[in-house]
Amino acid sequence: MTRLTFAIVAAAFLTLGAGQAHAGTTEQATTAYQRGDYPLALQLYRGLADEGEPMAFSILGLMYASGQGVPQNFTEAARWYRLAAEQGIAVSQASLAGLYFAGKGVPRDVMESIRWYRAAADQGDASAQFNLASIYESGDGVEPDYGEAIYWFRRAAILGNPSARYSLASMYEAGRGAAQDYVRAYMWLDFASSTGWKLAVNAKNKLAKRMTTDQIVQARQMYLSCLENSFQLCD
Repeated sequence: MTRLTFAIVAAAFLTLGAGQAHAGTTEQATTAYQRGDYPLALQLYRGLADEGEPMAFSILGLMYASGQGVPQNFTEAARWYRLAAEQGIAVSQASLAGLYFAGKGVPRDVMESIRWYRAAADQGDASAQFNLASIYESGDGVEPDYGEAIYWFRRAAILGNPSARYSLASMYEAGRGAAQDYVRAYMWLDFASSTGWKLAVNAKNKLAKRMTTDQIVQARQMYLSCLENSFQLCD
């Protein structure tokens, strides 16, 4: 089970488990899903969906998108994701946005993708924030907007998204969306490379060759200050 899948199911357990009337069925559905008994999980989640449980909509969308217990069907996935998204489920808003951006199960519509990514991003979904920023940076289907891109990359970076940290560093290094700043670029590459991500490690080492010793020391001081202040003083 992927981390994203586990997070969705765990969220479903917490959300659905809040209602005593559904606690048994919810636990059975979650257990069935986690052990890979997708036919049973599908049956149980459909029952919960019939009772209007938003997270059941979300997991059904995931099952259709992934082909778990059913033939893969992006049209059905979009239908279930939309039901959950309209109830404010951030992960489904992001998933629906991804379908619109790719044109899977729905006509490709970048503006609709942005609308749903933004809805999820406003709720603090770091992956949605990263994807929204990436659209604005690339200008794929929309006018490039580096200011918006760097804003959303920063929000996702603060939440710990390594790809956002790398992308934010790249924008500071190139001076896109903000003044060129090697110190801030190095700091974010320091975070992005902290887990050993080779791409970020190589980028940091390459950038270091263009920096002075004082700049690197300053970047490290900013890194430590950012950590000590729970990412409240990073820029």
